[in-house]
Amino acid sequence: MVSQAIQRIEGLLRARSLDGTLARPELVPATAPTGLAALDEALGGGWRRGELSEVTGPVSSGRTSVLVATLAAATGRGEVVGLVDSLDRFDPVMAAAAGVDVTRVLWVRGPSVSEVAGSRAASEQIDAIVRRGLRAADLIVRAGGFGVVVLDLADVPPAAVRRVPASSWMRLAHANEGRDTVCLLLADAPMARSPRGWSVRLTARARWTGDSAQRRRLDGLDVDASITSARDIGKARVRL
Repeated sequence: MVSQAIQRIEGLLRARSLDGTLARPELVPATAPTGLAALDEALGGGWRRGELSEVTGPVSSGRTSVLVATLAAATGRGEVVGLVDSLDRFDPVMAAAAGVDVTRVLWVRGPSVSEVAGSRAASEQIDAIVRRGLRAADLIVRAGGFGVVVLDLADVPPAAVRRVPASSWMRLAHANEGRDTVCLLLADAPMARSPRGWSVRLTARARWTGDSAQRRRLDGLDVDASITSARDIGKARVRL
């Protein structure tokens, strides 16, 4: 972890536009296991600490499963985690049953989906929800002491997420740089495109049983993850 003294000096240099020659040795980044063996192997050990990563995919693609597994793994290690739940989607009872120690979760709740959908100024309200979520995540990261900080924008219309200036994502990434924290974004579509963190795109296919329409039953989902990183050229695919 970079010392706070170095971070302060670097901040002063950036403020005076004198950061052009700043450099750090390239070290193997510390990782935090996701709790999913196949995903951890593909990511080289897990989420990169001190960097901004994202999990994206449509409804029922496995986003929540990855989120809960990550929180369970972190709290199981004794870490405190922060969850900015923009649309009040988190189910603590389900999470606890999946192994999350909810006493170690700072849960920042946004308005419920029904409240947003019923608003006359839905677009403006959603934009405000995204802005507040970003500010909350930034504040939690800067407070320090969290193993994982998640900004959950799943089910927020992608158009609203695209309206977030690139500089906002960059500020969040810079706030987490050099820390021992995993900063993770969840959404329907790619957003931050961090130059250092992982981008995991999930897709799922329904698995059915039964030899007739009357006997046809949903047997589960086959979830695939497409993993990219601007730092590591190439793409990996893994079945979760």
